[in-house]
Amino acid sequence: MSDLQEQIALQRQSARECDINGGDCATEWDALEELQSELAHQRANAKDTPKNSLLQYCDDNPDAAECRLYED
Repeated sequence: MSDLQEQIALQRQSARECDINGGDCATEWDALEELQSELAHQRANAKDTPKNSLLQYCDDNPDAAECRLYED
């Protein structure tokens, strides 16, 4: 993911330079948004992503009221 983070940094710099130079920068900012979206997607799908405290609690206490799942 560090390669993607480097691409994001370079794209951010490119978009900012475009703004400074007064050009039409929509495509630069769109490209940055796409890269950031991909990074977020990769982080969300990472298997080593730590669980938040509620998910850990529900793993330990599946019958707790906070952990109930309701189906339609």
